[in-house]
Amino acid sequence: MAEFLFIDYHDDNPQNRSVTKKKYRFAQKTSHRKQRLAAVGRLKSSSLVLRQRLPLPYVSESGRAELGRAEKGPHDGSELGAATTGLETQHAYQIIPVASFGSPKTLLGHGFVDPFSTTPIPMTEFMNSYFHQLRHFTIPGAYPLDKSRMSAWWWQQGLSQPVIQLALLVSAAGHQTAMHALNDTPSKYAQQSIKEYLRLQGSTIRVLNGLLRDPAAAKSAVLIVGSLRAIEAIEGNIEAVAAHTKGLDVLIQLNGGLEVLDHMVLSKIYHGDIMRAALTNTRPALPLIASWRNEILQEMKVFYSNSNFMAHLDERFKENASRLSLLGTSFFAAPWYQGLEDSMKKLLHMFQRSIQYYEVACLRPSIIVRTDNDLFVLLEHQLISIRYAPNPSASSMVSSLLNEPLRITLFIYLNMCVWTFQVFPVMQYMVNPLRQNLLSAVPIPTLTHIKHKAPDVLFWMLFIGSMASRGHDGHWWFVAQLVELTLHLGIHDWGAAREILGGFFYTDQSGQLGGEELWEQVIRLEQLRLRSTSNAEYGLRSSQNDVH
Repeated sequence: MAEFLFIDYHDDNPQNRSVTKKKYRFAQKTSHRKQRLAAVGRLKSSSLVLRQRLPLPYVSESGRAELGRAEKGPHDGSELGAATTGLETQHAYQIIPVASFGSPKTLLGHGFVDPFSTTPIPMTEFMNSYFHQLRHFTIPGAYPLDKSRMSAWWWQQGLSQPVIQLALLVSAAGHQTAMHALNDTPSKYAQQSIKEYLRLQGSTIRVLNGLLRDPAAAKSAVLIVGSLRAIEAIEGNIEAVAAHTKGLDVLIQLNGGLEVLDHMVLSKIYHGDIMRAALTNTRPALPLIASWRNEILQEMKVFYSNSNFMAHLDERFKENASRLSLLGTSFFAAPWYQGLEDSMKKLLHMFQRSIQYYEVACLRPSIIVRTDNDLFVLLEHQLISIRYAPNPSASSMVSSLLNEPLRITLFIYLNMCVWTFQVFPVMQYMVNPLRQNLLSAVPIPTLTHIKHKAPDVLFWMLFIGSMASRGHDGHWWFVAQLVELTLHLGIHDWGAAREILGGFFYTDQSGQLGGEELWEQVIRLEQLRLRSTSNAEYGLRSSQNDVH
């Protein structure tokens, strides 16, 4: 490309359109050329930093060949020598060695660098690790379906508004902190991460406060404050949630109400309101407006039609289809089902349809449409908007007692197995009401009454409660009750337990062994209980023989 443009000065005047266009095209090409050169420079410098931070040194293609020739020298050409040489050569340029997969720095992306410098804010080393956490864990885990599109959508928002990117990094930092706590990450690294998380949180609030002084930024502020409220609710910060809720209410009114907001913004606001309600054990404060609900493309198909979702699964998923067809059937076949409240019966049918659709969509993503995540927002809203009180005059006392713990367990299941919020503090506020309800006495403890009249569904509720409470207070209470019930029911192997759970709502989550690990824990405790009981009985018989 020429770096100079020569024009006859006699022709250079505003009336000569041809010369004016030529000058404009030259300026445009020059500008584009400079931008490309700058981008290449940034890429080279970022790549150099990235290579310096790799767990193992980077080796170029020519370096690999030289390394391979050098490695072949000492060996005698035997199969053992050749295999060893190949392994050593491979490890010399492998980015992440297998042996370091257990390292928190490797798993959580410590030292990750954005090679294209796309972030509009300066990034520290910890912020880079949060960025990696955000892309690979937080956003994919925050949406049941269509994870790639949602990740791209959020990143576009972050590029257009730096404070949104800060809020996203705060969310990732909170997620990383929760994972540290659950996985017993070495305290020094965990403490540094928490310190950086709090610093980033403070920076985000300061930037947001500055943004709110600009009336023109009120519309984008709705998404930011709505997102921060959801983040704080999931993190269990009640005071921060209350403050964000007040600010959000004002911003919504300044923008003209819920009706003028975009569908995606409303989805985030509604989900944040649901998380706030879960945190405070209250009902959602915001109504679901008709225009938002009408834009959920598959509501009728998923919740109310007779569509057979399993028809989307081919022969490869035959076993999956067989198990999915059984989901929820134990509810509808139970003798106490007819005595449930009509609204609970409706919720159970909607839940069955939504979980079947979710599982099929995970196996066949081609059936997903852009508003499918809102199906679960809608279902959650209905579950947390209703409450059931025991009715002493009901024809079936056990049915009357089951309504409320069923509602709570369905809500927990949705947030644990679909939204994958188990590691977050908000889960503590979801399992607490379940425990309190089962311990309530009307006139005898609900737990005792259900144990005698409907032990199979109690087994499911305690199992889900035990899984959800892992890492939170009350976990050992759920496990202890589950051990007692398995002894009562005579369940001793995972196959029998899995069959009972699958008749209600339980699926084998890909890459997760939480259910089987919990069962192994229960079996160990069950065996200890049986052994101690046997020893006690043996001691009693021995003492009686001594007396005689």
